[in-house]
Amino acid sequence: MKKIIFFGIFAFLSNITMTSAQTTTVTFETSSGGSTSFTSNGYTFNIISQAGTFRIQGNYPNTGWNGTANDNVYIDNTGTTNISSPSFSVKSNSAFTVSKFWVFLSNTALNQSTSSGTLIITGKLGGVTKFTTTKTSGFNTTFNATTGTTGINNGFTLIDLSTLNNQNNSNTTIDEIQLQSTGGYVYMCLDAFTWTKISTLGTSEKSIKDKKNIYPNPTSGIFYMDDLKKNENVSLYDQSGKLMKSTTAEKDKNKFDISEFPDGIYLITTASGSYKIIKKK
Repeated sequence: MKKIIFFGIFAFLSNITMTSAQTTTVTFETSSGGSTSFTSNGYTFNIISQAGTFRIQGNYPNTGWNGTANDNVYIDNTGTTNISSPSFSVKSNSAFTVSKFWVFLSNTALNQSTSSGTLIITGKLGGVTKFTTTKTSGFNTTFNATTGTTGINNGFTLIDLSTLNNQNNSNTTIDEIQLQSTGGYVYMCLDAFTWTKISTLGTSEKSIKDKKNIYPNPTSGIFYMDDLKKNENVSLYDQSGKLMKSTTAEKDKNKFDISEFPDGIYLITTASGSYKIIKKK
């Protein structure tokens, strides 16, 4: 269709650190066209459509952008550009951060110069929103399908989460990033997705024991948490950043059970902060 219409926990508190981070740029070139998932650096990401149908697009060579040159495969909503405010997420069962990516936004006729709107970017962890930021101007306007002009960067715009709106969201740990476009931007394309794998979580034994609101720590399986609000989301991650369990707190009930998981170090995230817990028999 692009031939015709041009067609997802760094703030772990001061006592928690991340090491062995591995940054990867996904250009989707080895992904299967039509797929709603892709793999990168050992992680599996799912493409979840909220409005419109988004999937891997590989039918139109040289219409993508890998950050420095045209490429062939990307994520877009070809075939569903009649839906207003298209939206989709890139989601994994493991935690990650996102530093930057490239987007192509236009109307159904690929005329960027006559289109306008907003890009809304939301990062989530365990279903809880960790950041929301927007871009309302400065989009590429150089692609025009009517004249056959491909334009600067093949019509793509760089989204840098380390500087957008004078905020740095590139270090915020998430497991899902959601993109939504509004206004005249009914076609949306994502390419050159740069993310960081969080493979190791480190902290000291003393700093773990200093946390008074989670006890006992270490635990053989049952532990308690204070200062939780009703329906507050509580997520448990292993050392690779994989989401192991997610639940919501109940009023006057702060008992949690991780007996079914192997002994080891886990990370608990809540709205008020993130904490380490050691499980051992």
